[in-house]
Amino acid sequence: MKGRDLKYENSVYWTSLYREYEDGLKPSGHPFLSEKLNELKYRSESRSFIESLEDIGKEFLKSGKRELLIQDVGAGFGYWAKLAQWYFGERGFQVEMTALDISEEALNALRRDMPFVKTVRNDLKEIDPELFADKFDLVFSCYCLHHLVHVEEFLNGLKFVSKSVRPGGFLIMMDPVLSLPFSKFDVFDFAHFKGNGIPRHVYFFEDILAKRGFRRESIRPAVSFLLNGNIEGSDWLTYMLANTTWRLLCKFVYPSDRLVRAISGSLFALDRALKSMKLAFSSSVCIYRRVDGKEI
Repeated sequence: MKGRDLKYENSVYWTSLYREYEDGLKPSGHPFLSEKLNELKYRSESRSFIESLEDIGKEFLKSGKRELLIQDVGAGFGYWAKLAQWYFGERGFQVEMTALDISEEALNALRRDMPFVKTVRNDLKEIDPELFADKFDLVFSCYCLHHLVHVEEFLNGLKFVSKSVRPGGFLIMMDPVLSLPFSKFDVFDFAHFKGNGIPRHVYFFEDILAKRGFRRESIRPAVSFLLNGNIEGSDWLTYMLANTTWRLLCKFVYPSDRLVRAISGSLFALDRALKSMKLAFSSSVCIYRRVDGKEI
């Protein structure tokens, strides 16, 4: 059985999800868990995303730049685009936003909420990497690139997002990124893999980004395993403890809005503590700056 026999096909998967759930949180979160759990997950990730925008905003202000061209890659229904538009708008920046996604259903929902945003329907597997070369001050891609499960398709997507950043600009990637000693994704049967995304090691894409003139500015936890499941651990034991905790919560607590709502304050506080202690073991927010050429 060859890798091409994988069951996951991104265009069918996303179109079906957005058609079923429309503009709720579940399509890009956990479709089979409660809406309240997805709200907590997005709340945690939003805090991390805003912290990243704060870091980047300071650099823009330092250089006196007030007009920003921003692109959201894998925009979905516009959750992250709306957050970035709000953050920079509140601080006096003039923002021109472009949103790209494979799903017309998702883009329709985005246009209803943000009619001023330019939308582009395209598939990262086959998009021309030069389509928006050197155009944007900030490009962000949240939970998108890891869904390109085949290496050549992932590389095409990574090439597109990186080439879209102008010299001196920034790239944010929020994704399941491996950076710790242990993960079951280090060894798995790819030919029979039926998931819809693959975590990749940070050195894998940083090697590529470095050759394109990017420097890592920071990596911070996006959310903890408590709200999103774990992909890695410091060792086998921490991996299994986190994974068992997540599975038990998914079985007995997270399907119920009522139960999640009852303990939501404690869950969010624990999630925040795990992130601050670097014990999140889940997705990360990675910030890179293109340092070749002229600075902004």
